[in-house]
Amino acid sequence: MDKKTFELEKEYLETVSSEIDKLKSRDTHKIKQNEESIQSFKQYFADNYYDIRRGNSKEFVGEDEFANINITIENFEQQNSSLKHEISRLSKQKKNPYFGRFDFKSKEEKTSSPYYIGLGLVQNNEKHNLVYDWRADICSLYYDDKIGQTSYKCLDGEISGNVELKRQYKIENGKLKFYIDSNMVIDDEILMEQLSQNATSKMHEIVSTIQKEQNVLIRADDFENTIVQGVAGSGKTSIAMHRVSYLLYKYRETLKSEDILILSPSELFADYINDVLPALGEEKPFTTTFSEMAKRFLGKEFETREEMLDRVISKQNQKDFENIAIKSSFEFLTNLRNFLNHDICNLFVPKTMVFGDIVINEDEMRDIFFNRLKNIAIHKRIEVLAESIVEKFHIPPSLKDDLLKRAEKLLYDKFITTDLLKIYNLFLRNSGLEEIEQIGAYDIAPILLIKETMFSLKSNFDAKYVIIDEMQDYTPCHFYLFEKIWSCGKLYLGDVFQSIDRTLTPSYIENLAKLTKAKVKYLDKSYRSTKQISVFSQKILGKHIADNVNRNGEEVEFIKTTNCAKRIEKLLAEREQDSKDKRQSIAIICKTKEQIQRLQKESAIIKKFKVLRNDSPISNSKRVITTPAQAKGVEFDCVIIPFANNKNYKNELDKNLLYVASTRALHKLFFVSDGTPSKFLMKKSK
Repeated sequence: MDKKTFELEKEYLETVSSEIDKLKSRDTHKIKQNEESIQSFKQYFADNYYDIRRGNSKEFVGEDEFANINITIENFEQQNSSLKHEISRLSKQKKNPYFGRFDFKSKEEKTSSPYYIGLGLVQNNEKHNLVYDWRADICSLYYDDKIGQTSYKCLDGEISGNVELKRQYKIENGKLKFYIDSNMVIDDEILMEQLSQNATSKMHEIVSTIQKEQNVLIRADDFENTIVQGVAGSGKTSIAMHRVSYLLYKYRETLKSEDILILSPSELFADYINDVLPALGEEKPFTTTFSEMAKRFLGKEFETREEMLDRVISKQNQKDFENIAIKSSFEFLTNLRNFLNHDICNLFVPKTMVFGDIVINEDEMRDIFFNRLKNIAIHKRIEVLAESIVEKFHIPPSLKDDLLKRAEKLLYDKFITTDLLKIYNLFLRNSGLEEIEQIGAYDIAPILLIKETMFSLKSNFDAKYVIIDEMQDYTPCHFYLFEKIWSCGKLYLGDVFQSIDRTLTPSYIENLAKLTKAKVKYLDKSYRSTKQISVFSQKILGKHIADNVNRNGEEVEFIKTTNCAKRIEKLLAEREQDSKDKRQSIAIICKTKEQIQRLQKESAIIKKFKVLRNDSPISNSKRVITTPAQAKGVEFDCVIIPFANNKNYKNELDKNLLYVASTRALHKLFFVSDGTPSKFLMKKSK
């Protein structure tokens, strides 16, 4: 690191910091002016209220004066809200104004220009960009290309040129610690340092270490359906959050945060990702879970996925496995679609309807419903039939809506049944499957598809772009349902190797792509765990599925004992003695809730660990105890997996649980066994 260059970089940093202070001061002054104007208008309004109401005000004329004052006040308040948001953003950015720089010379330029990249734009009074927003078109050069000839796309077309320098900075609290000149933004010191940090209770932004393959997904300019199959720790969810930020920046005139919907696997996970977009300077989009959405659509009680997993993992009933395998298959969806397109229509039994002198002939209804409209959903057929009935009455348009509703009700009365559960059981019976009394986790999507066909799913879940995380938790029926609910572009993210209750293969992704008409992107590099943990986790699966960044750490440890609770207490005490380990987050990941209760009953120390649940925030607790199903998507510095014996982890489902649990660990992984080690811990990678 050249001393003279270092001093020049320090000077530039000081210049940027000074400009940030000026911008904050300017915005603060503007807020004060606006507040004075607001107060002045409010005072004028109070003093002249009665004159304004009577239209006697001398200073203003017209009946709209009342409204004009309110609009002016609202505009000032909205402006102040934006200014406060900008001040908050600048305050955060001052601690680390930028993280990178590249020097670029276009073909039209004689000399190269430096481009500093940060979380947001910083300009001086002359509107010269001191720091570029990482989402700006030209900044793609920093993430995508090596030094040398390159190009980037912008509104003016494709700009070709030459990248002559790439530099990364380590800045803490506004002070330059060091910089690194690099050819590629990958596997470098700053990335390694970032990955070596302790886990936090919230996911954080990664703009300074976005990798090339991640950047391609983040900056994709199309809104087509995309499936991202990424191994554990490949940054799938981070990519999704940064893509939202990029889209809100790129299409800020037409796309707002409320236009984007995130379907999160759980409330816990939603809380985990809650701070990412605000850290990137954007409003949070609407986030919900499939269970919450289904509750609004169905209005009935059902078994959630979390409840189903607890039951299946604990009981390990062969009948449950068979039920899951059938209802999560593409064949099941094919049969359901055939039922919805044909058999379900036979529930409609048309009969002649007489209203005074007006007769609705049975044959006419049958012809419209079964012949002329045979290629559209039932609810649309009913709408058309209802309209044809209403037209015969020759009534004023103002009365039509009410009569249409009455006609639709009468037509639905012609069905043998409109009860969703009864119709679903009819489908199950016709398919040679066992009928159900209670709606299970894998019955929800099929029943909602029946409702969509019969009545249409009218909802307030409209969106212009949808992100669906942990896609391996959903079945083909879910994907078909999502395509029915949202016609907009969707980003599906997940990992087939982290499926718990069924074993999926890469061919499953290919079939999903055909179903959703989606392009598929693969991420096979893991950035989460150390090389030792990543390699060991893949041995559990018995196959090599991921490449790991070259971050070495401690070996995975297997501890044999006669009492798991006591041995974990000893292990925790040993780690408490190390000041570094003391700051780390530790998760004890048990196979079932019963095992959590057992450990907490046997150990007063473990009893103090926070039980992580899907319906509660992750909080700032550094000591948690949970199950693999609930820990999925979250990460911890150290993971301890108790009862890792061959009796507890013996079949395919258990193998999946072990893999998911082990891939939660960043730096250290322990297996504690009170019996013969699980056979999956002895596997060799293929």
